[in-house]
Amino acid sequence: MSEALHDPGSNPRSLPGLALIGPLLPFRGGIAQHTTRLHRALRACGPLRTVSFSRMYPAWLFPGASDRDADHAGHSEVGVDYVIDSLNPLSWLRAARRVLGSVADGSRPRALILPWWTVFWAPCFFCIALYARLRRVPVVFFCHNVIDHEGSAWKRWLTRAVLRLGQAFVTQTRADATHLRDLLGSVRIHTCPHPVYDQYPPAQGSLPRRAALELLFFGFVRPYKGLDLLIEALALLDAEVDYRLTVAGEFWGGDEQIRQRIDELGLGPRIELIARYVSEQESAELFARADVVVLPYRNATGSGIVPMAYHYGTPVLATRVGGLPDVIEHGHSGWLVEPDDPRALARAIAALSVETATAMQPGLERMRARMTWSALAETVQQAASDACDA
Repeated sequence: MSEALHDPGSNPRSLPGLALIGPLLPFRGGIAQHTTRLHRALRACGPLRTVSFSRMYPAWLFPGASDRDADHAGHSEVGVDYVIDSLNPLSWLRAARRVLGSVADGSRPRALILPWWTVFWAPCFFCIALYARLRRVPVVFFCHNVIDHEGSAWKRWLTRAVLRLGQAFVTQTRADATHLRDLLGSVRIHTCPHPVYDQYPPAQGSLPRRAALELLFFGFVRPYKGLDLLIEALALLDAEVDYRLTVAGEFWGGDEQIRQRIDELGLGPRIELIARYVSEQESAELFARADVVVLPYRNATGSGIVPMAYHYGTPVLATRVGGLPDVIEHGHSGWLVEPDDPRALARAIAALSVETATAMQPGLERMRARMTWSALAETVQQAASDACDA
């Protein structure tokens, strides 16, 4: 009489932990900040094995001064191995082997979580996801942007090739969930709003007010974010509207055109350009001084600026694109206008005041209570279980 051997790999649901691969601090940018906070939230839920990068972008490709965050120089996140070199495919395989473990010693994870936000990572993540599939580890893609902001047919093709290796998906907006279905058909999608960033330092109130209305445009400056539209809108305001706009963020091209247009419109005294990556403490001061954060995006799936603004109690004026209506309650936590319409944006700005911004505080508090990292971690856990059943 023979006894059938139990294969511990036959039921991934029975395995205890998760694996996570992605950029974490000390790398710069919203994806690294997000993955770091997700790593911490998932570690609080149970066993987690995380691998990050030793090098992300080659110097010739990254448009900023550095891909490292000066606020976190020398930082090494607890429980993270920094081993992936974006230019070395052998390191991709080493990382996959390290994070995926083995069935024999019980170290194989229940599922692998991979962030997705741009096709630059298609070769690396395709190899890692394929290796996971060959090892019978379900793959969950955490989609920040399903399709690149500056999309094209070949980028869409690459995106589909990579994401088809996933058994379940997490998005932070309904718009991205729709993009996923358009790209892949019927797939398992879990959606949870982008949590509020609560790790940033408190403001010290070091920046004096300069006008009756303080506006802030924050983050990397790229064409899809519509800074040029905001400048055109400001030029339409009546001269008696007392405002100042601060633009804080590194330009990914186009800075000379922006400066030239500001000069042509005579808006130099009204607009402060901080054309660089700002520190966390400086960010805190900028958000604290601002009455309203303005996001005049041409297109977007979501934005990490909204939860950052909410953390500092600052309402948001944004365009009605992508996933922004999911996290901005019009008239409660901010305001929404139609995209690509400087006149509509100008009318909305003209109606703003300290009083209207202050009236948003109950709505902001409600959104902060809803947009939590524990809720996102629970959503990822549910997606991992769903992937095991696929």
